[in-house]
Amino acid sequence: MLALQSFVLGGYAAALILALVCCELAVLWFRYRYKEGASPRQWLSPLLAGAALVCALLLAQVNAPQELLGLALAAAGVAHLMGYRQRWYG
Repeated sequence: MLALQSFVLGGYAAALILALVCCELAVLWFRYRYKEGASPRQWLSPLLAGAALVCALLLAQVNAPQELLGLALAAAGVAHLMGYRQRWYG
């Protein structure tokens, strides 16, 4: 149990999730590039918002400067707003 707690609290879990989000981005881009997947308009803002939130979590866990944490949260907010705009206005 101590190893799992260390994995989560040490920021390793957030780093792993961030790596998985990057892999998801690569797969989605590859599928779009070869005309098999959806347009980036449909998946880019939620993906960026999630990545920015996980990045903020990682920054908080490693005691990064508060300015970087605020920047990551602001990026997540902007990405969410971009997604809302797309859903509201098409």
